[in-house]
Amino acid sequence: MPKTLVLALGNVLRGDDGVGTAVLQSLQAAPAIPAGVELLDGGTPGLETALLLEGYNRVIIIDAAEMGLVPGEWRRFLPGDGRLPARDAHLRGTMHYAGLAEALALGEALGILPPHIVVYGIQPQALDWQEGLSGRVQTAVPPVAAAILQELHSLPPDNSLA
Repeated sequence: MPKTLVLALGNVLRGDDGVGTAVLQSLQAAPAIPAGVELLDGGTPGLETALLLEGYNRVIIIDAAEMGLVPGEWRRFLPGDGRLPARDAHLRGTMHYAGLAEALALGEALGILPPHIVVYGIQPQALDWQEGLSGRVQTAVPPVAAAILQELHSLPPDNSLA
C-alpha cells in the first residue's frame, strides 16, 4: 500500500467546490509523482473521509474552504492549528452536514488517523450548481499543485516520517 495519500475532496458539479479535483488532475499530469504516493479523488464522502485516511503514514488533503479570504487565495495548514472550519455545533456527531473537521474528529476518536495530515484549502468564489471553476479559483490550481508536488518531492526517499 502506498504510504502517502493525496486526497481531493469536493463536488465538481458545485462550481469552485471542484477545485480539489482540478488540482489532483494537474498532479496526475505531472511528469514524476514519487513512488509510494497515491492520488485519489474522494468526491464528497462526509464522515467516510476518516476511513479513506486509514493505513497511510501521511495524507495531503485538497479542498475548497471558506476562510474569509479573497477567492482563489489558498493556505496550507495542519488540522490541529484551529483553522479548519467546523460545521454547526448542533449537528456535530450526526451523519448530517458533516465536513472535513468532523471526519477528522471521528478518525481521531477511532484511532485511525495517519500521524501526518496536511490540508490545502482554496477559498471558493461560487458554489452554485454549475460545472467548472471561477476564473480566480482556476488561477490557484497551478500554484497549489506546484506546492504539493514540491512537498511530495521533499519527503525522505523511503517516504517515511523521518
